[in-house]
Amino acid sequence: MQTILVLGSTGSLGSSILEVLKQQPYKVRATARTPLKAEQLQPSVDEVIICDPTDPETLSPALVQGVDYIISALGKSLSLSDSSRTSFHEVDFQGNLNVLQLAQAHGQLKKFIYVGAFSGEKHPHVAYFKAHEDFARALQHSGIAATIIKPPALFSAFLNLLPMARKGRLASIGDGECITNPIHEQEVAEACVQALTSPEKVMELGGPVTYSRLELVQLVGKAVGKGNRAIPKVPYWVVNSFLSMVRLVNRSLYEKAAFFVEVTKRDCVAPIKGKLKLEDYLAEHV
Repeated sequence: MQTILVLGSTGSLGSSILEVLKQQPYKVRATARTPLKAEQLQPSVDEVIICDPTDPETLSPALVQGVDYIISALGKSLSLSDSSRTSFHEVDFQGNLNVLQLAQAHGQLKKFIYVGAFSGEKHPHVAYFKAHEDFARALQHSGIAATIIKPPALFSAFLNLLPMARKGRLASIGDGECITNPIHEQEVAEACVQALTSPEKVMELGGPVTYSRLELVQLVGKAVGKGNRAIPKVPYWVVNSFLSMVRLVNRSLYEKAAFFVEVTKRDCVAPIKGKLKLEDYLAEHV
């Protein structure tokens, strides 16, 4: 039986990947940073190795030995409630690179599946996108077969707005007219598993409905019963002033905020591959 190593398995996408793999004839190995998280993963995987991919001292050849495939959903959380001070470069780039180099030195890897970011090449000055693109390039030049999965956004990202919506604190950055088509993480997980045997080197995939940024905020408000509340629009000059201050005191928060601002400035519509709708997803989770 072939073995798959899943990185980032405790996140929303990683959890979905594990669910999809349950239906497949693979042995699943996963990573966890703490014994508690390892215990939480036990019912879903065959083996858990406690390590921190961003810290080479916690990594050993045993992590990749006997592994046929790696699926990586490893990345720093975009949630504003996440208080970790690591950067996107440290997690999304260096963490993945550490495991890739370990596999090159000690494994016999057949393929590496990496979840990147759609249109990341268009935003080289934004830390979130740059970290994804830098690792994607390193992977493509590694000599290991690879597929880069590129969604524009996952449905789960909008769950982070629910607490703000309940407090009536939702706002739109700018006029909110730029559009995007987020996709359900379950459908991205299915694409990751499909990529194990697919010859495609890049898979771009979005959801079936295109929304403006303002409509997305309104959907979240509607989901918590505040659909009649007007959404204030925050001018970019105000947001930029905030970013300048945050940059001086909290790099992690600045990188997240800079990402959120950047994606409101241009359309980000991926090829339609998904079938599930965000409205139904929000209704299910509220």
